[in-house]
Amino acid sequence: MLTGPLPLAALEPHPGVTGLAIGVFDGVHLGHQAVVRSLTGSVAVLTFEPHPLAIIAPERAPARLTSLDQRVNYLRALGTVAVVAVRFDQALRTLSAAAFVDELARIFPELREIAIGEGWAFGRHREGDARRLKELGAAHGVSVQAIAPVQLDGALVSSTRIREAIGQRRFNEATRCLGRSHAVTGTVIHGDARGRQIGFPTANLGEVEQLLPPRGVYAVRASVAGSPLPAVMNLGQRPTFTSNGVDSLEVHLLEGGRDLYGTTMELTDFHWLRDEQSFAGVEELKEQIARDVEAAWRALQG
Repeated sequence: MLTGPLPLAALEPHPGVTGLAIGVFDGVHLGHQAVVRSLTGSVAVLTFEPHPLAIIAPERAPARLTSLDQRVNYLRALGTVAVVAVRFDQALRTLSAAAFVDELARIFPELREIAIGEGWAFGRHREGDARRLKELGAAHGVSVQAIAPVQLDGALVSSTRIREAIGQRRFNEATRCLGRSHAVTGTVIHGDARGRQIGFPTANLGEVEQLLPPRGVYAVRASVAGSPLPAVMNLGQRPTFTSNGVDSLEVHLLEGGRDLYGTTMELTDFHWLRDEQSFAGVEELKEQIARDVEAAWRALQG
């Protein structure tokens, strides 16, 4: 169940919740999972939408690893009873730490335990660190635990690390940090049908929120209505044809095309095949795409 995104003061009480994990949780990676799993009883998650930096310092706001819907699905899969999304705005930004905890006590009247990441802070000027939260929580009969970061291969698991791994095409590292493949979702929209004209029909994806890897050609698994299909993904400006300067994301299903317009497609299991390149003509491009298809089959079967 998702509640929100709503202003903190507009959230209705959630009786029955005894444990609350608080954080942005973009990615729901191994560290985030550890925070949620540290709680017992009837556990809910309080998250924030949009990312706080999108309001505080938009120029520093990171690319998203998950949409809100994905975040909810991943958090619910951990056994939580509810995910509550607080709208992050200027009012929340300037709220005192004490007032924030008072609101938590109102929203979760049976709350007994809170878990946060060790470095998480809240309230006006980030005045609410773990020590302050413990003090404020005690006044409401709520205990607080700050969970240390998870380490993997001698380095901390973090959303920043995962973004860097995806940006450098280190997909295995990103997968291990997330505990699953990075997943990109989009809506299948109408393109210019060039792929169909040259014998390789593609689904063009729009409304993509999540971080994409660098331009290039990739083997991926494309899921529509939960059914994963082997595919080749091309991300870039299609230099062989006239470009409008805007990157396009095209997906060719290896087992044949179908009418997917308007559906939501999810891409996972990324394998880099080659960089984007320009070809002398359509025939040369077709030959390369055929090689890409063979390479994708091998990558996805490996």
